[in-house]
Amino acid sequence: MEINLSRIGKIAMLAAMSDENEEHQIKSEVNNANSGFKLAVTFISGLSTDISRSFVKSIVGCALQNNIIRKSGTQVHAVLHAALDALKGVTHQVPAEASLKLKVGIVSDGDWVAVAIYGDSAFYPITNHERSSLSVMHLR
Repeated sequence: MEINLSRIGKIAMLAAMSDENEEHQIKSEVNNANSGFKLAVTFISGLSTDISRSFVKSIVGCALQNNIIRKSGTQVHAVLHAALDALKGVTHQVPAEASLKLKVGIVSDGDWVAVAIYGDSAFYPITNHERSSLSVMHLR
C-alpha cells in the first residue's frame, strides 16, 4: 500500500506514530532531494512536570540540529509555538505526576513547520492510554 506523503502535518503525525521500520521508510521517502520536505524524529519521556520544563528546548534543538529550520528568529519562533501547541494538546488533562513516553515528528517544507506528538501517558499502570497532538505554524 502506497501512502500519499504530500502534507507536512500528515508526514509529522505518521512519523510520530511509526515503529522503527515504518519510520525508516517514511524518512527515506521524505528526506530525498526531490521531496521538498525535511523530517526529524525525537523521543521524550518522563514525568509530565519534568517534560514541560525541557520539551521546547529539546524540540527546537532537534529542529536546528537536523536542518528542519534555520537559526532565525522567525523560524525558531514558529517551531517554539508549534511545539507548545502540540504539547498542550497531548498533555490536556494529564495528572501532574503522570508518566509520559512520547515520540515527536518535526517536518518542514520551507514555508511551514509541523510538530506531531504521539505516545502513552499513565498515572498508574492500569490507566495507560495513547495520546496524540499536531500543530502547524508558518515559518515566515
